Amino acid sequence: MEFLKAEKVRDLLTMKETVEAIEEFYQEDTEGKIISPERMHIEDEGNTSLLMPSYFGEYYATKLVGVAPGNTKLGKPTIHGIMALYNRLTMEPLLLCDAVPVTERRTGALGGLGMKYLAKKKAVTLGIVGTGTQGWSHLQSAITVRSIEKVYIHNRTEEKADAFIEKAQKEYPHIHIEKTSPEVLVKLSDIIVTATTSTTPVLPDLSAEEWKGKLIVGVGSFRPAMQEIPDSVLKLADEIHVDAAGAFCESGDMLKAQDLGRKREDSLALKEIIGNSYKPDNPEEKLIIFKSVGDAVFDLVTVKALYEKYS
Repeated sequence: MEFLKAEKVRDLLTMKETVEAIEEFYQEDTEGKIISPERMHIEDEGNTSLLMPSYFGEYYATKLVGVAPGNTKLGKPTIHGIMALYNRLTMEPLLLCDAVPVTERRTGALGGLGMKYLAKKKAVTLGIVGTGTQGWSHLQSAITVRSIEKVYIHNRTEEKADAFIEKAQKEYPHIHIEKTSPEVLVKLSDIIVTATTSTTPVLPDLSAEEWKGKLIVGVGSFRPAMQEIPDSVLKLADEIHVDAAGAFCESGDMLKAQDLGRKREDSLALKEIIGNSYKPDNPEEKLIIFKSVGDAVFDLVTVKALYEKYS
């Protein structure tokens, strides 16, 4: 069986196809048909190993991922992993590939679906804090689901921000993109993506008026010690929604939101958002947060789409 390397996966499966696959998945009747246990976390000092199995339909899939935040200083990618898809009945392996592009595609697609359903109709400006892999995947998904005209970025490392801009200008020459401060980024952006592994908030404390009409897509905080969105913003939010229920237990942002009085039952998961075609009332007047941490079944849906296209 051939092992599909990262570039092969990216060439075969587009962001648009991934968005459509996950959206169609939740437009089906999936009730009682998914087995997707909580992912296993193994902490090794600053690193994290993740084991993510899931079952749906004719398929079983598992992803084994290693997250090493210190790799940034070594000039290496933060995330490495392997993705495997099996025939659910016989357990025969069907496809083996690099897990990183699968994670890129599905994570970007989840954020993109949050943008599609929750952002105001005339959202044309995008802000991205964190210009790593997920910052790029959310640029791709935002352009897929919305008519983005301008992009504002911020990254701690200037060189990485510059490299991001250079790549974006080649890929999307029709879109204006520039570096700026977090404060200016928030003020100028309709949709704001946070894609860092920060343990301290990366967004500024601004007045309620400055946040009106904006959607925050929080991507980076996947452990309890991580928090990208400040307490003041979590308090201000008119609506907070999630990609999957696990966000309430795994993300420091969502744990903090609950500490501040937010109730789980007031939030919708992506399944409910898509299944009910949910659109917020008067999003131009609201601050809305969509928190994404991922779930193994999203990886299965993505690698299934890859396999059915490739085979």
